[in-house]
Amino acid sequence: MTVDLWEGAMRQVTHLRSDLAAWTRESIAVDLGERALEALNRDVAVPASLAAERGSRIALLTRLFWLGETLDDDDLREALPTTIADGQPADLPFLEVATDGWRSRWQIVPVDVPDHLRPMIKESNPESTAAQTDTVWIASTRGALQGNRHASDFVMGVGGASRTLASLAAYQPGQRVLDLGTGSGIHAILAALAGARVTATDISQPALELAEFNADLNGAKIDLREGSLFEPVAGERFDVIVSNPPFVITPPSARGTVGALDYRDAGFEGDQLSSEVVRGLSDHLVAAGRAWMLLNWEIAQGADDPYSALRDWAQPGLDLHVIMREQLPVTSYIEMWLADGGLRPGHPDYEPSYRAWLTDFDDRGVTHVGLGYVSAGPTCQSPEDAGAPLFLGQHLRGTAPPNLHAYVESLWRQRNLTPADLTALAPIATDVVEHRFYHPGEPDPWIIKFTQTGGFGEEILATTALAGFVSVADGELTTGQIIAALAELLSEDPATLTSQLLPKVVEMKRLGMLTFVAPHCE
Repeated sequence: MTVDLWEGAMRQVTHLRSDLAAWTRESIAVDLGERALEALNRDVAVPASLAAERGSRIALLTRLFWLGETLDDDDLREALPTTIADGQPADLPFLEVATDGWRSRWQIVPVDVPDHLRPMIKESNPESTAAQTDTVWIASTRGALQGNRHASDFVMGVGGASRTLASLAAYQPGQRVLDLGTGSGIHAILAALAGARVTATDISQPALELAEFNADLNGAKIDLREGSLFEPVAGERFDVIVSNPPFVITPPSARGTVGALDYRDAGFEGDQLSSEVVRGLSDHLVAAGRAWMLLNWEIAQGADDPYSALRDWAQPGLDLHVIMREQLPVTSYIEMWLADGGLRPGHPDYEPSYRAWLTDFDDRGVTHVGLGYVSAGPTCQSPEDAGAPLFLGQHLRGTAPPNLHAYVESLWRQRNLTPADLTALAPIATDVVEHRFYHPGEPDPWIIKFTQTGGFGEEILATTALAGFVSVADGELTTGQIIAALAELLSEDPATLTSQLLPKVVEMKRLGMLTFVAPHCE
C-alpha cells in the first residue's frame, strides 16, 4: 500500500530539498573539517559539535539534522531560509518543538551517490538535486549518535554496509526494480532517480513512512507496499532485486531483553530469513535479471567451507557470487549487535541478553557468522547444465575498492566461460603486477606471484610457465596460441603444459586477474 502521511506537505518538502542542496558531505568536510566528518561517520558527535560552533549555515544544518541539536528561531531561519519563508516551523512535518527552540524529528544525513550511478541519474533526471550535487538526503530515526537505545519502531539510516551495497547494485532506465525490506529507502531512491520503475516493500509502517518522506525529499517516485519479504509482490517479476533485509540472527530467548527490533531482526529462526530471500529470487527475477543483497549466515563448528549454507540455498538455475566481508566469531557478532541496539556492559539487560544469545549459538553448534554481499542472477549455462548453478565465494579483506561495481561485473560477465572457450579467446592481464623473490646471489627466483592492484587484491603463486603466459597476455594471441608457443620455447609437451597451465588460467579468470576477448586481427 502507499503511505499518504505526507500528502499536503509536498511544497515544504520541496523547499527543504532546495535548502539542503548546499549541504553535502563535501561541504561538511570543507566547512567543519575531515576530522568532524570522519567522527560523524563513526557515530561520534563531539568533534563535529565543536567544529559547528562557528555558526556557518553548513554548521547549522549539521547541528540540526545530523547532530540532533536545538536551533533557536534566528538560527533556524538562517539554516532553512526558503523553507521557513513559506511557513511556520510548527507546520513542518520534520520539525518538533524543543526547549529553547526547534529540533529535527529525525536524523537527516547527506549520502554520496555512487560513481557508477551518476551518469544514469544525470541522464534520467537531469534537473534533480541528486544529478546536480551527486547527493541524496536520507532521514532515519535518531540513534546512537544522540545516545538513544533503539526502540521497536526504529528505522535505520545509511551505514557503511548499505553504502557498499549501493556501490555494488546498478539500475537502468525503464527497468522494474524491487527493493526488498526498503527501510529508509536509500536503494529504492537511487534506483528511481536512475530512471527505474521501483516497488519497495517493508514490514514496518514507520519505515514506509520515512521511505515516503525520503522519496519526496529527493524527488523520487516509488510504489511502497507493506508486508513481509516477497508477499506484497506475489506473482510479479523484476529486472533487479536489491535488498538489505532484517537479517540479524537473534534467538527468541534474547528478544525479550534485546527488544523487538524490526529494522534488523524479523523474528525468523537462525539464518532462515537470509535463506528465504535467496530461495525466493528465482521466482521473482526475469530471465536476465540481477539481484544484489546484504546477508548474514551461520557457519557451523568445524566447517571447511564458510559458504556451505549459501550453496544449499541456491536454487537450480541461479548463479551466486558471494563476497564475505567478515567471518565473525559468535561472541564478536553478539557484542556488535548488542552495541548496535544500545546495550553495553553495565546495562541490566546486557548480561542476560548475551547469555541467551551465546547459549543458543552453542546449542546449535554455530561458531561463526558470515557477513557479506551477494550478487545473483539466472544462469546462462546450456540447458543440460542448468541444474548446476555456478558459485563464486570471495573474502573481502579490508575496505571495498572504489571500483567495486566494475570489478564484480567483470567477473559476472565471464562466469560461464569454460576452459574450452578460453583456448579460443585472447587473455588480457587486468590490474596485475608480478613479484619475484630471490635468495641472495641466486639468478632464478624462488617465488613468483601475481597480485591484483584493483578488485580485492587477490594473489596467486605462479610457475615460470604461468609467468611467461601472463607476460604476453595483451589480447593479441589466444590462450591456445600462447600455450603452444610456450611449449615450443620450454621444450614441453603441448598437452602436458595445457593440463598444467589451464587450471591456473581459469583461476585467474575467476578472480578477475585475466579477462578474455576475441583476438585482435590485423
